[in-house]
Amino acid sequence: MTETDVCLQLFLAWLAQAHGRRFLVEESDYLEPAGLSALAADGSFRLAVEVRPLLGPSENAVWLAYRDQLQNDIAVDLPGAFALWLPAGADLPSGSSERLDFVKRVRETAFSLEAGERSCVPLPISVYLKKLRQDGNLMSVIGGLNAYWARFTERIRGTYDLDSTRLHRLPESEEHLQGLLDNICQETERIENIGQWLDIETIDAWTIQRLEDGHGVAIMGMPPEEMGDLGLAVRRNFRRILADAAPRLRQRAADLRALVVLGHYARMEQEGATTALRGYDPALYANLDFLCLATDGLIKPLIQAPAHLLPWARG
Repeated sequence: MTETDVCLQLFLAWLAQAHGRRFLVEESDYLEPAGLSALAADGSFRLAVEVRPLLGPSENAVWLAYRDQLQNDIAVDLPGAFALWLPAGADLPSGSSERLDFVKRVRETAFSLEAGERSCVPLPISVYLKKLRQDGNLMSVIGGLNAYWARFTERIRGTYDLDSTRLHRLPESEEHLQGLLDNICQETERIENIGQWLDIETIDAWTIQRLEDGHGVAIMGMPPEEMGDLGLAVRRNFRRILADAAPRLRQRAADLRALVVLGHYARMEQEGATTALRGYDPALYANLDFLCLATDGLIKPLIQAPAHLLPWARG
């Protein structure tokens, strides 16, 4: 099971939920260097769809081989098919003990899921707090908590650095975030000396979902060294994908045409495909009924035809 297979399943499941149409794949072919082309049907309606990754494929043969090995280790005796979404910038576990613990935690969460369910694997990490000065009310933050630095203001006494580079994805619960911020603020009171570091334990949440069909495990991600300058890479690659895929989809004998792009982001609300799309000529994606992004186990329609223009409504 490939990443593009996962995205196709998610898109068809989204169509069923959002539009009440259950398309079944009749034929599919893999595209080089990476991608998937398929034809699906729901009664008399036919759907042509392509799935393309916004990044990649990776050329890191060592990382890919290790990913495949981890997929096989996780999949042993697991019922059904699963997708594990790496947060952007996160890497696979290294070292035998870390690897064994990782596989164990992923499998424990996977066994608890029913078909179609989505959850997270809580991986233990630490963030690091350092006191810089006694005066001020400032927390400088790098890493996964950078977006929340202002929420420390007026809650702390002194000036601090917070290194949260090991935190790539927070759980979706606001309660978890608030609890972590409260804990960090409380921990600042334990640091007495300037220059002193303090480790604060928390979790990195890696999304896992059980798919409706199939068997095996697909780890959805890229080596962290290939995730640099993500915005520029997405803008450049997205335009190329549209220029390549859209004309081919328009030529397919189908009632609907869809392009699904796979992105690697920590959370859907942090995706950059929407911003990139605004800078393109709409002619690039004209006549596509659906242009969707798949990331973090979710589907987001970037462009979709109005409901009254879809073929089942016209009929």
